[in-house]
Amino acid sequence: MQISNEKNTACKRCGDCCRNGGPALHSEDIPLIREGTIPLSDIVTLRKGERAFDQPTQAVTQLSEEILKIKGRDSTWTCTYFSPAGNTCGVYATRPAECRILFCGDVEPLKAMYQKDRLTRASLLPEGHPLLELISEHDAKCDPVRMEELGKAAREGDVEAGQDLKEMVVFDMEVRRLVPERTGMDREMNEFLFGRPLRILLAAMNIKVYEAGGTVRFGFN
Repeated sequence: MQISNEKNTACKRCGDCCRNGGPALHSEDIPLIREGTIPLSDIVTLRKGERAFDQPTQAVTQLSEEILKIKGRDSTWTCTYFSPAGNTCGVYATRPAECRILFCGDVEPLKAMYQKDRLTRASLLPEGHPLLELISEHDAKCDPVRMEELGKAAREGDVEAGQDLKEMVVFDMEVRRLVPERTGMDREMNEFLFGRPLRILLAAMNIKVYEAGGTVRFGFN
């Protein structure tokens, strides 16, 4: 929130910024990840083509590039490291770059660095990592732009689009089930590796995904 009082030059640590969503991550945050301050399981990938809330513009936009963000908590976008009870940050002394630069009384410094040196999954996974190929396949088969097109067509009664959307969602669900099962990986890693589940993206379109008998069906609100 922009504050008009020109005399207000210091952060009051009210927590509003933290409640609006965790920061996107940049190259200078890599040491925090490598040192374990920010584990990959606390990161969510917002994939190219997804619609997401953009803090500097305070609007929902379709992403032109991939973004890595700190996950939300309690089924909201409130930063997972923020404690609402005491308006405190669990990593304040080693907080990410956007948190250090953000001041709601003057968002221009954040806007200036917002698009620069953003991290992607490829920035953090070593070349040749066995999951990179699967990530690429998942991105191709579960493209958010195509999902939105199919969802709109299915809502209008296009049976073929509905079937294609169903296959897409089932593939997304199976990947998220099988990778932790076969690798022993923490399921919390799924949102870093494969982004937000399609059922979550569809819910934003008022399309409910119901699981039934090994497949899915849709409810259109």
